[in-house]
Amino acid sequence: MIILAGPSASGKTATCLYLQEHYGIKKVVTHTTRSKREGEEEGVDYHFVDDDTFNNMVKNDEFIEHIHYNGNQYGTSKKEVKLDKCCTLEFEGAKTYYSLHDKNIVIFYLYCDECTRRERMLSRGDGKKNVEERIDNDHKAFKLDDEIKKIFDFEIDTSKYSLEKTSQIIVEKYYQILKSRGIDTTTINIKR
Repeated sequence: MIILAGPSASGKTATCLYLQEHYGIKKVVTHTTRSKREGEEEGVDYHFVDDDTFNNMVKNDEFIEHIHYNGNQYGTSKKEVKLDKCCTLEFEGAKTYYSLHDKNIVIFYLYCDECTRRERMLSRGDGKKNVEERIDNDHKAFKLDDEIKKIFDFEIDTSKYSLEKTSQIIVEKYYQILKSRGIDTTTINIKR
């Protein structure tokens, strides 16, 4: 499983979408108790479940991680960890996956300079106040030291590469890292 972690506007979502469209990598579909929004599809955007179902899944230890957010529950099922899947996470989520010590999970840290991140957020329509709040939050959440850096298998400065090149690097490194861990990569269904 490919995990893309990094601060806001570091390119996580765009890279994950590119990997899906051009390499056939599937998106991790999480569970939620929130109502389906117009245009969302079951099993594509989320697995929509009621509170009782979600709570039973928690009780049965079926989630890697789960949270309450804005009055709803969200969680990632252990069944979603597969070699041909990708997800984007904030730092706390990446730490949770790292703590599994699953050799099938490869965590990439995507980052870029603050100026580029501001430009990206503003160009996608984030308000100036929201942009500054996200930058401030990221300073706290992604304060990297040697202890924290150990959870990442590979780091990429997305301001140095195109989306196409960033994705190519991720796929190449993904295979290299898995092979170094003794994983049979011939069974992975990713276009190369």
